[in-house]
Amino acid sequence: MEKSKDLELAGQELDQILINDFKIDSLIFSKMADAIPDMLCVTDIQQMRKIYSNAHVHHLFKMSKQEINDMGLRFFEKTIHPADQYHYFKEIDQLKSVEDEHISEFKYRIIDHEGKVRWLATKRKVLKRDGYGLPLHIIGISQDITQQIELTEERQRLIDEKSQLKVLQQQQLFEAIINAQEEERRNIAENLHNEIGQLLFAAQLKLSSSETESRALLNAAIKKVREISFELTPVLLNDMGLEAALKDMLERKLDAQQISFNFSFNVKASRVDKNVEVIIYRILQELVNNTIKHASASHVNVLVVQKENDLYISQTDNGTGLDKSILSDAKKGFGLKSIMNRLHILSGVFEVFSSPESGTKVLMNIPLNGAK
Repeated sequence: MEKSKDLELAGQELDQILINDFKIDSLIFSKMADAIPDMLCVTDIQQMRKIYSNAHVHHLFKMSKQEINDMGLRFFEKTIHPADQYHYFKEIDQLKSVEDEHISEFKYRIIDHEGKVRWLATKRKVLKRDGYGLPLHIIGISQDITQQIELTEERQRLIDEKSQLKVLQQQQLFEAIINAQEEERRNIAENLHNEIGQLLFAAQLKLSSSETESRALLNAAIKKVREISFELTPVLLNDMGLEAALKDMLERKLDAQQISFNFSFNVKASRVDKNVEVIIYRILQELVNNTIKHASASHVNVLVVQKENDLYISQTDNGTGLDKSILSDAKKGFGLKSIMNRLHILSGVFEVFSSPESGTKVLMNIPLNGAK
């Protein structure tokens, strides 16, 4: 009888020792978990309830372990950023079908006790399974990577700003060059008209009626001077706008070469920005010149149409086609390079479709709200 009591007492003492050892182990684990610089949590994923969280979690959300445990699912709904909740719960659900050794990694945003958004990088794995082998508890460790994310975003912002500044500087340079070219064209046109044209006209007046051949040559020279002067500075563009100037340019150039054409112009704005009009005029002027010189075309279609805040421009001919290799040839493709540089100022897009004996189609898209 006494021996039985002794065994019972010994058993109780062993149980107490085990309990004390467990408490000591739990205390050590808790102290260690609180000492690490990261957030440590154990989650019951069947009930979606955090059953353990270390001091860093409590500090971040200003909530005790018991408060977090009592909130259950509401804790996740309150602290995880609304934009990331779907992916968060989906990632948790995927852990139900993985092996114990699998470690899941996931980045998401949370909202701390001050309402600030923070980024966390979390690693999780299955800690315990229930009697049916289904994951019951998962353990996760999270690092606050907000500062790294912000530094990365700031670095990218600076890169984008630098890139945008470079583009802007290039646009300003091209714009300055084109403005200088236009000013030089005006000066040359004035000199041709006011000086050379007047001298030729005066010489014509000195000729007698019998000098028919000389008079004809002078008439041709005067006409050519006027054409060059008008080519350099299209008066209609300033006075009447882009549509009238383009129609006149096509008539003068193509009719003289017996090339038929269709011209369609549908722009809602009464007048496009002056600089934009000049650039579009020069682009189409260059394309028409290329068609006359190289395409051997008999017909040309020109379309200028506005769709919302974009201008769509196309020129199509039925000529011999264009060898696209000249686009990369600095000498042969100078005219097309000039067109692309002008379009660059307007943030426009340029595309050429061409094949031998099938003609050439040039398409351009210019955003009016992005034009300089």
